[in-house]
Amino acid sequence: MNDDLSIRERVRERSLAGDREAISVFVNAIRKTYGDEHLVGIFMYGSMLSQITASSTSFPDFFVITDGYSEIFNHWSHWLTAQAVPPHIFHLRVDDLRHCKYNLLSLSQFQRETSEQASDIYILGRFGKRVALAWWRDDACRDQLIDCCHKAMDAVAGLTLQGMPDEFSEEAFILSCLNISYEGETRVEADSKVGKLFASEESFYRHVYPELLRRHLQNNALAKEYAQGHFRRIDPPWRRRLGREKLALFLKKSRIRGILRWPKFLLTVEEWVDIILAKIERTHNIRIEPSPLQRKHPLIFGWPHFFRLLKDGVIRPAERK
Repeated sequence: MNDDLSIRERVRERSLAGDREAISVFVNAIRKTYGDEHLVGIFMYGSMLSQITASSTSFPDFFVITDGYSEIFNHWSHWLTAQAVPPHIFHLRVDDLRHCKYNLLSLSQFQRETSEQASDIYILGRFGKRVALAWWRDDACRDQLIDCCHKAMDAVAGLTLQGMPDEFSEEAFILSCLNISYEGETRVEADSKVGKLFASEESFYRHVYPELLRRHLQNNALAKEYAQGHFRRIDPPWRRRLGREKLALFLKKSRIRGILRWPKFLLTVEEWVDIILAKIERTHNIRIEPSPLQRKHPLIFGWPHFFRLLKDGVIRPAERK
C-alpha cells in the first residue's frame, strides 16, 4: 500500500509541474469555448512538454475533460461518435502564429479509458506517459484526474508485462511501456520518438515503471528479479503465449479503432490534412502535394498517397522495443 501511495505521489508531483503561464492563452481559449461549469480539467501532453521532444514545428496538444456531452454537442451525431470511439479532436487557432489541438471527452469515458477496462490504447497509451494538468475546476476534480493518470500507468505496466520476452531488464520494460501506444496505432512517427520520450523524463519513468512492475509481479507470478534490475519469466510457456496473443489482439483492435477515428478527425479538425502532411515532411523528409480534389476529399481521392506511404513504411505501427 505504501509503495502504491509513493507512486501516486510521484505521478501527482509531475502532473502538477510545469509552466502554466506559457500555455494560458490556449487554456483560457478552451475554457471560454465551453465554460468552466462544463469542464473538469485540461491536460497538456505530447512533445511540447519538454525541450528534448519539441521541434521547431511542434504545437501544444491538450486533453479536455468535461462533465458530459449534453451541454457540449448540439448535434446527435457528435454525441454518438463520441460515445463509440472517443475522443473528438478539434483544432484551435488563437491568432495567426499560435494554434493547438485538443481531445475532448467526458469524465466517465476518461475514467474507463485510463483503466484496465480501456477499449483500446489510444487514450490509455498517452496517459501512460508523463502529462501536465494545466487547469482543474476544483480540488476534487484535480484528485480524480490525477488518480486517472496513476491508474493509466498501472494499466500500461500490466499490458506491457504480458508481452515481455523470457528475459528483460528494467530499462527494456520502461521503453516497452513508452512504446506500447505506438504499437497500437497506425501513424507517422520518427524512429527516435521513444528514446527522446525516455530522456525527457528519465528520472520519473525510472521511479514509476519499475515499481509498478514489481507490484504486478507480487500479484501475478509472471517473472522474477534474479539480479538487480534484471528479470526472468517464470510463468509456464503456454501462459506466456496466451498473454502475448491477448496483447497482440488488443493492439490489433486498437489499430482498427484508430483507423475508424480518421473520418471523424477530418470532420472536426480544421487543417488536419496540412497537419499530417507537415508531420510526414518533418519526420521522413517526404513532401506530398495533393491535388485540390484530394485535399478537399482525402477519404475519397487521397488513397494513392496513403498506399504509397504504407508501402514505403512511413505509415505503420511501431515495432516492439
